[in-house]
Amino acid sequence: MTSVHIRFPTLQDLNACFQVDGRTDTEHVWQVQRSLQADRLTVTLQRVRLPRVLRLAYPPLGDSLRERYEARDGLWVAISRGQVIGFVEARWDTEQGIGWVDHLVVDRSRRREGVGSALLRRVAQAARDRGLDRLIVSVNVKNDPAVQFLFHHGFTLVGYNEVHFGSGDIALYLARPLRHWV
Repeated sequence: MTSVHIRFPTLQDLNACFQVDGRTDTEHVWQVQRSLQADRLTVTLQRVRLPRVLRLAYPPLGDSLRERYEARDGLWVAISRGQVIGFVEARWDTEQGIGWVDHLVVDRSRRREGVGSALLRRVAQAARDRGLDRLIVSVNVKNDPAVQFLFHHGFTLVGYNEVHFGSGDIALYLARPLRHWV
């Protein structure tokens, strides 16, 4: 793992978050197939290999980072050699006991160095500190590297939403209980 420091961002760090290269290349996507027969609805999710590599742009961040910064909660950056190389943004649903991870982004040049894992551990600790039971992440069906990363960290599929993203892409909901997270 690279030497990385996870902390709440400064204003300069916040601005740097918008420059993190969140693009992803993928060779697989998740295909959703539904079938309705009499009283039975069957949904199948299948990982499908693409004929060529697909490059996904990271969706626009909007105002949520600024809102978390102003609230001084739910936002952390990964710093290496004085540079922001990733960030995680979360919100808390204390009534349901859920921490929602809205953004987990590591600069494409710094992936596979443990940065995403460190950010995920930090948000899990914050959720545990609030007495929450689990984390949920919504992931675009086209972002197989993120799905595989989350599976590797013990997340499981708990649902999907066909209208989650404004782009019309389907979101997979992946969750993990917090009780045994190290």
